[in-house]
Amino acid sequence: MDYRHINVSRDGHVLTCRMSNPPLQTLNSRMLAELHDLLTEVENDPTVRVFLVTGENGVFLRWMDLNEMQAHAEGTQESVEASSRAEDLLEIFRAIPHSMTSIHELGLRIQNLPAVTIAAINGVVGGGGCEFSLSFDFRLMMDHPEGSFALPQTSFGLVPGGGGAWHCVRLLGRAKALDVLLHGEFLAPAKALDLGLISRLYPPESFEADVAAFVANMAARAPLALRGVKALVNSGTNQGQRDFFALESEELGKVIHSEDVKQALGMWLANPDPAAYKPVFEGR
Repeated sequence: MDYRHINVSRDGHVLTCRMSNPPLQTLNSRMLAELHDLLTEVENDPTVRVFLVTGENGVFLRWMDLNEMQAHAEGTQESVEASSRAEDLLEIFRAIPHSMTSIHELGLRIQNLPAVTIAAINGVVGGGGCEFSLSFDFRLMMDHPEGSFALPQTSFGLVPGGGGAWHCVRLLGRAKALDVLLHGEFLAPAKALDLGLISRLYPPESFEADVAAFVANMAARAPLALRGVKALVNSGTNQGQRDFFALESEELGKVIHSEDVKQALGMWLANPDPAAYKPVFEGR
């Protein structure tokens, strides 16, 4: 597959993927398909010990492509099959259960990789980008004053659609998960670390060096032991995850076509300014 939104490089046992979708750095259908394709390569290469994913220009992933979401809410979104125009993309999505979304399946594949997975969050991350990052073994975040970690779906009349609720409950417990998800706040990096949503927080001036040192440490450790630990932890924490994701998709389906979502997404797309964004929800 020819990649449009990811740049892949290899250094020894480390495979690095840099996501790129300027100017907003959003997660769209094409990028999801490319990530699925890349994961097939990683799954079939036992010499990859660390899989590192990062963003560019101070943004890991801002959110799911809201124009795609708005079109879906209005019933005008083409299917992935129609919009991709490429047979190689179709094969990836045909294998995904209809009861889960492609980002659900992507997260599950990342969790189940034998390699250690690391999300190097180089600034801002939000919405579907946050849900994607929560699938990784480690989240290493830059402590940038303009950085944020946000699961703001309820602010748009939505529910998390990519595993965010599952991961928040697992990482935070019920009370804190409800606090984070119902308020939908843009959390400062230090707050995200304090809650346990990210693993490490590094200064901007040493972020790349600190990430490289962390990656090198993992790549040098005994790969069979790392794989064994991951298998044990996954077995102990991920029971029932597919059923939960199917329920999450069902709940998202109940609200995605609502008038509240249509007007909220339209308002944000017209002016993506948190201070000016003041939707009035009618419950319909």
